[in-house]
Parts: sequence; structure tokens; C-alpha cells
Amino acid sequence: MEKKTLYRVLLAIVLVLTVVYTLGIMGAIPFQWSYYITIFMIVLFFYLKLDKMSRGEP
Repeated sequence: MEKKTLYRVLLAIVLVLTVVYTLGIMGAIPFQWSYYITIFMIVLFFYLKLDKMSRGEP
């Protein structure tokens, strides 16, 4: 998959997860979902950061 396409897909996923996270904070859905979304976003951040560093980009 092309890098630009991958980032567009990730952006869409993160936007949807952000809405679900907000609903969890407001109490509309179980808060546990927000907890797992937070963990997923942290892991995704570190993966993308390590991938960028491994390619030698600042």
C-alpha cells in the first residue's frame, strides 16, 4: 500500500476512534472502550515514530 494512502486510512481510523473516545468520556458508551482506544493510539504513535526514525528521518 502506498504511504500516502496508508496515512489517509490511518487518519480516517483515528478520527472515528476519537469520536468513540469522546462518547466514552461523556458516558454514552462504556468507558472501557475509551481506555482501549487510548492504548491503541499510543501504540500507533510509537510504531509510526519508530518507523520514521528507522528510515533516518528527523
